[in-house]
Amino acid sequence: MDNESVLKKIEELMLQRGYTRYMLAKVSGISKSTITTIFNRRSTMSLYNLSKVCRAFDLTLSEFFSMLEGKTENGLLQDFPLDWWSSLPPEKRRQVTTIMRVVAELDLRGK
Repeated sequence: MDNESVLKKIEELMLQRGYTRYMLAKVSGISKSTITTIFNRRSTMSLYNLSKVCRAFDLTLSEFFSMLEGKTENGLLQDFPLDWWSSLPPEKRRQVTTIMRVVAELDLRGK
């Protein structure tokens, strides 16, 4: 998944909910200038800002990423590559686990 897909999905959610960029900025707590820069320059959105945007749409990061991939939460759990995980070296497992903890922590702070 690339940044353009993320931005398109956010724009789609904005359209569905009738949000303008100004409204998204207000509801998410991200400055209007940051929102404008992200969309006009198609800049990469940080995970922190994406978590704020997700909260504005009453979504978790997990739900948002599921929407990007067209999968339900249940589908994600069923598709988790356990055979791939078990083949990862310990250092890579630690890295993936750290990423998952950061994402979960960001979600918990926002709820």
